[in-house]
Amino acid sequence: MPEPVEAVDMRAALLRMRRATGLPVAFGGLLTGAGQLRIAELSGTATPALRGLAVSAGNGLGGKSIALSRPCAVTDYRSSLHISHEYDTAVGAEGLHAVLAVPVVVRRKVRGVLYGAVRERLSFGDRTYNAAVEAARDVEQSLAVRDEVQQRLAAAREPVAGPGAWEQVREAHGEL
Repeated sequence: MPEPVEAVDMRAALLRMRRATGLPVAFGGLLTGAGQLRIAELSGTATPALRGLAVSAGNGLGGKSIALSRPCAVTDYRSSLHISHEYDTAVGAEGLHAVLAVPVVVRRKVRGVLYGAVRERLSFGDRTYNAAVEAARDVEQSLAVRDEVQQRLAAAREPVAGPGAWEQVREAHGEL
C-alpha cells in the first residue's frame, strides 16, 4: 500500500529542518478530522514515546502553537510555566528539554505542527526559528497545492446541468 503523500512531505520537512538548524530531534504531524494533532513522523528520536501522541489545541507546547497559530518555544519543557504539562511523560521519556513548535498554516487554518528539540536547556536563536519556519512553509505549500488540485478535480466531476448548460458545452467545444 503506498504511503500517504502528506507523510512523505512531513518527513522531508523534518529532515530539512534538522539539517538547517542542527537540532538533533525533530517530529511532527498533521491535525486529524477530530481537530487533534497526531504526531506521526519522528526524526532523531531515541524512543517511540512521542509516536502517535494526540495533542489537543491549547495543551502543551504544540497545542499552544496551534491555539496561537504561531511558533512557540521553551528552554526547559518540564519546568516551563508557560505551557500545560499533559505530555511531560512522553517528552521526559525522550529526554528532551528545549523544544520549538512551529505551526503549519494553510489559508489561516493550522493543519499541523513541526517540532525541533534538544536534550539540554537552551534558548533558540533566530537562525533556528527561521529555518524551522521555512520547513513549515514547505509543508504549507504542498498542502495548499494538494487542496487546490482536489478542489479543481471535484469541480470537474460535477455534472453540467441547468438551462443552457449544453449551449455552454457547445460554445466551449467550439472555442477549443
